[in-house]
Amino acid sequence: MKNLALHFEALQARLPADGPGFSALVLRHGQPVFELHHGLACLELGVPLTGRSRYYLASESKQFTAACMLDLVRQALIGLDDDVAPHLPEVRQFGQAISVRQLLNHTSGIPDYFAFLQCQLGRHDSDYFNNAHLLRIIEKMDELAFAPGSAHAYSNCNYILLARLVEVLSGQSLTEHARSTLFAPLGMHATMFDAERQAVMPQRVRSYTSDASLPGGYRQHLGNANTVGDGGVYASLHDLALWERAWHHQYVDPDSLVRSLLQPSSAPDGNCWPYRFGLEVVEHAGREVVFHGGGLWGFRSLILRLPQAGLSVLQLSNCDTAEPDQPALLAAITADLDS
Repeated sequence: MKNLALHFEALQARLPADGPGFSALVLRHGQPVFELHHGLACLELGVPLTGRSRYYLASESKQFTAACMLDLVRQALIGLDDDVAPHLPEVRQFGQAISVRQLLNHTSGIPDYFAFLQCQLGRHDSDYFNNAHLLRIIEKMDELAFAPGSAHAYSNCNYILLARLVEVLSGQSLTEHARSTLFAPLGMHATMFDAERQAVMPQRVRSYTSDASLPGGYRQHLGNANTVGDGGVYASLHDLALWERAWHHQYVDPDSLVRSLLQPSSAPDGNCWPYRFGLEVVEHAGREVVFHGGGLWGFRSLILRLPQAGLSVLQLSNCDTAEPDQPALLAAITADLDS
């Protein structure tokens, strides 16, 4: 993986050692072939980033929400194409059936909540919000952007509703259900949906944005959201390595939970939506690529998988200057695999 190593080493060379940075890991057939940590997890205390540092994953979290939901579908607690309105009063005002599938693949037509937050007069970026707040916003929406299943539009509301649906069906919060179903069985004890933003979390990474007007050249993000489902997961790179090994192991089993996350859904034109259930599937240079990314508060995350090559590439960062460059990563991967 020479070209991937060169890519990450070039990024390292552009970033100061005493600023925020990133962690990168390349796994091939379950084994680490490259690992790099650069920069600080906390500028105030000078704490370096390591494989145990717990980054906020933002929308990378959606694959874990989807996995919890699919686990309940596999238990026959609800059908993939069942209407969720009997379980979720927040969507009944739309007067149209919205299925679990349509929430999972963003074809429900429910608008994204960020547009509604921005419309609130007097609201500031630092104003706090959580799932309960957003469920009340969804309940006050009076129309869908399009008929369910007719189009695709990424909306975080879908995964806020899925978090609530997991709670209704399982009797556990999404945090508890993910811990017992996904994380604990794999020994991922440093991974969790953060349901309490003010709780003490060992190894929690802080995030920053470049700002030349401030001393030190960075602005710290304090975080104003405490949502789970659409985001909310904190994880270390070493924990995510455990997830990736299990992911590739399950990929070869057509009856596994991972393969259920990747099942396609047909669009009205007969093609399949590239967004599956918490994951996207595309083709690059003749190879299938499974990925998702996330970004919020200066945190950036990306997990790229090439299943047929047994390859996972992970990059987590705590500053926008270390944002993952997916096209460049794919180019490096292609050069490595073709060499």
